[in-house]
Amino acid sequence: MGIKLCVKDGGYDVYAPMEGQTWGYRYGPSIMVYDDRRADAWFASPGALGEADWFTYRHTEDGGKTWSDEKVVLTPTADSMDLFSVCDPAVIKFGGWYYIGYTSTIFTDNGGVCNNGFVARSKNPDGPFEKWTGDGWGEQRITADGCLKWMGKPAPIIYFDGEWSAWGEGEFSFVVSNDVLYIYYTKTSRRADGSRISQTRVATADATDENWPAKIRQRGVAYERESASNDSFDVVYSDEYGKFIAISTDERFTETSMLAIYESNNGLRFRRCNDLKVNVGFMCHNSGISGDELHHVKKGDLKLLGYAYGNKWGFWGTRFHEYSVEKYYGFYSERDRENVKREVIPKPKREPFPINVMPDVMPPRFYKMRSGETLDLGFIWLDSAYKHYKEENITFDNYDKSIIDINGLTVTAKRVGYTYANANTPYGLSAEILIYVYPGDFDFSEDGKYPVSVLPVKEEYKTNLKENERKQIRLIVQYSNGTWTETRGAEHGVKYYGYDENIISVDENGVIFAKAAGKTKVTAALGSFEVVYKVTVNKI
Repeated sequence: MGIKLCVKDGGYDVYAPMEGQTWGYRYGPSIMVYDDRRADAWFASPGALGEADWFTYRHTEDGGKTWSDEKVVLTPTADSMDLFSVCDPAVIKFGGWYYIGYTSTIFTDNGGVCNNGFVARSKNPDGPFEKWTGDGWGEQRITADGCLKWMGKPAPIIYFDGEWSAWGEGEFSFVVSNDVLYIYYTKTSRRADGSRISQTRVATADATDENWPAKIRQRGVAYERESASNDSFDVVYSDEYGKFIAISTDERFTETSMLAIYESNNGLRFRRCNDLKVNVGFMCHNSGISGDELHHVKKGDLKLLGYAYGNKWGFWGTRFHEYSVEKYYGFYSERDRENVKREVIPKPKREPFPINVMPDVMPPRFYKMRSGETLDLGFIWLDSAYKHYKEENITFDNYDKSIIDINGLTVTAKRVGYTYANANTPYGLSAEILIYVYPGDFDFSEDGKYPVSVLPVKEEYKTNLKENERKQIRLIVQYSNGTWTETRGAEHGVKYYGYDENIISVDENGVIFAKAAGKTKVTAALGSFEVVYKVTVNKI
């Protein structure tokens, strides 16, 4: 027995750019519904000042007839592994926490490559969130003034160790079933022969364990995506039919685009079962499907799906539809039907209202000072059309007063160290900023900087002879001027040696090519600094 999912109606735009805008979008909706037809939704939206994407949030009390004004609820963390963006929201609630998965990178090439998957959590759907930092949630510091709690510098829960120029791994979807957290994500990489890897992969974790990101178990390939036009999965579990159901778009960004539906009995391997065009807008991409807190669908639930669409790049509407599910034997396809050639109709202009506040500084959200210096801070707020407005009515709290003092908008550096601080507005929005204080003679210049430490990005690389993915050995390098990066290859001064040439070879870019099953070690060296990695090659 299979299933047939149908888009019931023409739907409505939960978002469209305003009149006068030349761009604007809210893509990849993550939709959570409740028993009384209330719903929450999170969207990827544009960022600002060098950040590619943020998350916005909206709420409905009446099944989607009306939605609250949006607000930005998650942004990148200053000077961290997610500094470029938070993309592709995936929200689930269990153990009293809302968890939000997202995609990010430090590599801005080609719009963002070498992506990793991250997660943050909050007691509330609109935050504030704390991020998984590798050994816990957020950062905490005890001072003479009490306990300071900050968002924390995030660490990936899924780290992409393939060749850096590939898209990488991310675009999460979460489901909890029988206390098992199913983690679905996109993997886009290259094999040793240059052929493309395009997959939806699945991992699992114990949903009863608060620190589940530290104990993720890889479970393999959930689906081999047909092509680059086959979009990421959003997955729910149907209580009524006892199946995992996934949605994606296919032939995305084209006039023949459609919704593709997949089903699975165990959540580990999926098969495609529906192709849908009726009522679906053309040029669609980045879809989402509603579920309850655990991302389950129950009989009688409000059932919503959504996607972004539009034939002008970056000028997209976000369409929501109600959908139905029923039993069906065989493959149900609407490929021979027409989708809807629907133009994005701009929303009427409205009085601007703030959806985010942030410091007016590049790079975003952090400052470097020398001990004894003073610095005047500037802030902006942004409206829903992402216009910027100067904001001077800011108060600060949640910072280490032994390191800095803040008077009005002026910061005085008191001693060497770092602290975060919350910048608060009278209308309820806030931004977390990061301030480093260095010695009085510290040299911030790029000229003459040199490495002062090298860290591994992971302890062990694993590959196999069957897939033979191009794994790449990279390093985290910290420099004398207070900057850092993730680097690789002879072009950046990294050399590789000390490995068993019967098992692997490593090219000048640090890319591993598997030859035979076995274990070996590789030394990656930058100048006098060395890191030794384990490499395991399995047969399959």
